[in-house]
Amino acid sequence: MAREITREQAKDLFRDVLRAGGVDLEELIAAQVAQQVGPIVSRLEAEQTQHMATITRGYQAPASHDHGLTVGGMIRMLAMAQGDQDKAVETAKKIYKSAEHAVVKALMAGDATAGGFLVAPEFSTEVIELLRPMSVVRSMNPVIMPMDQGTLSTSKLTGGATASYTGESQNIGSSQQSTGMLDLVWKKLAALVPISNDLLRFSTTNPGADGVVRDDVVMSLAQREDLAFIRGDGLSGTPKGLRNWCPAANLLNVTAAAPTLANVTTDLAELILALRNADVRMLRPGWLFSPRTEIYLMSIRDGNGNFAFRPEMLLGKLWTWPYKSTTQIPINLAVTATDESENYLADFADVVIGESSEIIIDASANAAYYDSTAAAVVSSFSRDETVIRAIARHDFGMRHDASVAVHIDVDWV
Repeated sequence: MAREITREQAKDLFRDVLRAGGVDLEELIAAQVAQQVGPIVSRLEAEQTQHMATITRGYQAPASHDHGLTVGGMIRMLAMAQGDQDKAVETAKKIYKSAEHAVVKALMAGDATAGGFLVAPEFSTEVIELLRPMSVVRSMNPVIMPMDQGTLSTSKLTGGATASYTGESQNIGSSQQSTGMLDLVWKKLAALVPISNDLLRFSTTNPGADGVVRDDVVMSLAQREDLAFIRGDGLSGTPKGLRNWCPAANLLNVTAAAPTLANVTTDLAELILALRNADVRMLRPGWLFSPRTEIYLMSIRDGNGNFAFRPEMLLGKLWTWPYKSTTQIPINLAVTATDESENYLADFADVVIGESSEIIIDASANAAYYDSTAAAVVSSFSRDETVIRAIARHDFGMRHDASVAVHIDVDWV
């Protein structure tokens, strides 16, 4: 008669049988689990890897160094030290808690002269890099030439040699190239920025404070520089900009009739033709508009209701070439009316910016400065401010005047 056994006894009996046959129960179970579960785990791991690759595609880790913060920190330390370079170095060591910090090294590498501070070229380049996106002319990739001695002269061809067919045993006609000079002489651009002493006192190592100081200085320089590079008249120590480099033959009027798609298309083509007829190389052509003109071009539709230029302009281009808009191009000019603007087309491969490689920075807590808002001279001491003065030196020119064309009476609204 069969004897009933408990579950635990059955397990022990089964284990003894396996052991007698040289089989370990734990190993047997592990092998069965691995056989059944292993493929599932591998599939889940592969799916997870593919998912992570998808969501991180195109991601780039943020840069470890925010360009220009070193310069912002230098300015802040100089302001706190009221222009004393040695004191600024010691203050920076305490605040940044390291003698190896970039701000400390930059301060020690600089050259303080007459109360000012000469920003080393390495860090000056950071500021100029930041000027680029704020300045539409710089963002169009013009030619940048160093002007360390304050002047720059470069020769250019104003007329080329000519060739002609000639018969046998006949004299070959001679011709000569004609040359000219592009002479650039640095112009001084200065920015005066009052900064609250509370910001300097209580921000300690907060990098946001360095960014505020940097952006104030950079914005002041960028806005005025851009205006000079676009519409400067070259008088009173200012550079001559695109508008005044443009030859008379390339100063064009838009179609007199009300702006329509047909008229606007004809006008844009006219600017292109002006450069083409002058044999401009068109290596890096680009457009400059006022925001009003930009919005008009993005809004105009064809007869079927389709936007004519918007799809391309959303990519930052017009007729395949990059464009920028800026409020530095006015909309209140008076040529034939009182609400006119300008359109620019230039080959920026022929646009030259000659610049010094340093920026001079001064800081004073006791300066008086002109407050344009209040239309009065005020004291930084009484306002508890430190005044930062930044000075840059550069000039602007064209290798070929014919490489720019301008519409001068644009009323596209």
